[in-house]
Amino acid sequence: MKVMDTFNKLSLFSKLVEQECTGTPGAFAKRLGISRTSLYDLIDELKSYDVNIVYSRKRKTFYYASPILARIEISFEETDNDGTIF
Repeated sequence: MKVMDTFNKLSLFSKLVEQECTGTPGAFAKRLGISRTSLYDLIDELKSYDVNIVYSRKRKTFYYASPILARIEISFEETDNDGTIF
């Protein structure tokens, strides 16, 4: 179930950053169920893909400094043996 847990955390991360309501880094990490270090590791990894995430001390939130479309999805579809979707 680790894959679904990771998926849910990434979805929540993206939603909160997009809505600019993450709270402080410590509160954000706690809400995601990860350590503050893991939060910054995730942010650094996203930045390596040119995702411009910054933190505002004044507003106490992370936000996307550049417009971004974050689409995180997973789906399961039943198929028969030749790949036809039901």
